[in-house]
Amino acid sequence: MVVKEWGQPFTLEERPDPQPGPGEALMKVRAAGVGLTLVTMRTGIFGGEAPRIMGHELGGDIVAVGDGVTNIRPGDRCAVYFYLNCGHCRWCHGGRETLCENHGGYVGVHVDGGYADYVVLPAGNFLPIPEGLDYEGAAIAADAVNTNWHCMRERAKISPHDDVLLIGAAGGVGVHGIQVAKAFGARVIAADISDEKLEFAKKWGADEVINVRAVNDIAEAAKNLTDGKGVDAAVDYVGSSETFTAAIEALATAGRAVLIGAKPSSVQIDPLNLLIHEKTITGSRHSTRTELMETMEVMARGTIKSAIGKRVHFTEVETLFDELQAETLLGRGALTYDD
Repeated sequence: MVVKEWGQPFTLEERPDPQPGPGEALMKVRAAGVGLTLVTMRTGIFGGEAPRIMGHELGGDIVAVGDGVTNIRPGDRCAVYFYLNCGHCRWCHGGRETLCENHGGYVGVHVDGGYADYVVLPAGNFLPIPEGLDYEGAAIAADAVNTNWHCMRERAKISPHDDVLLIGAAGGVGVHGIQVAKAFGARVIAADISDEKLEFAKKWGADEVINVRAVNDIAEAAKNLTDGKGVDAAVDYVGSSETFTAAIEALATAGRAVLIGAKPSSVQIDPLNLLIHEKTITGSRHSTRTELMETMEVMARGTIKSAIGKRVHFTEVETLFDELQAETLLGRGALTYDD
């Protein structure tokens, strides 16, 4: 499924099967995830050149490797790591590879991705799927879950006694954020735009819910659910001025506001409030390879599960984009690759 020019819909094309070069591997794609980030990517704002085969949340089987590849071999079940990193700068060596000084872009944007039968990538972008986790689970882990794993542990620093507000909680990333926050022991307050979305959030573990279209103030509603103290952490999956302002204002003393999704906007911050109450405002970006491997292991144990709202064949991916743009898709979209 090819995007011929950024901003255009997908077009089905027949192409020769790709072949791996030195340091690369070829994977037969078995499952893929579809989320709102891809809708944004297709506008061209992330860069890259079109025509392009998109798709970075992938699980499948390695079928061939190029010269010099030793980390994987044909027959291995693998997931795909999204970022194209150098692996040798101070950030990559320091365990913060999402901040790579030589960042080469993204799978499905700067190189062809997996909305196709096969995908060729640098061998280091393939990570083994543990026993007990299926292809779809690995694909969802590769963005919707590992992004939350990094956020909750490293940026929001969730503890078992925490109250956590998730804004946009019923989306493809947010609904997995509910599960990850619960796995860290938190009490989760889910905020979203409709009762249907909030029922979905409760199904996946939310303890309390806020319909943002039925309240005047998200922060005040969150404080009402925490006896006035506010939340220990607030994670914003939407990233508008209104939602991130609400995340900050909802914080308790020493609270952490974390931005995962982002739109061009501005937010006013009271520096005295930050100083006196030692609040933290930060961003959270994807995950490391190690965190993706940890995420898949946790999912293989059944602690976190894929929250799929709809499945279609990969040639029907445009229908999921339509639902994402209309804000009607619950959870993550998933693609199948059956012949």
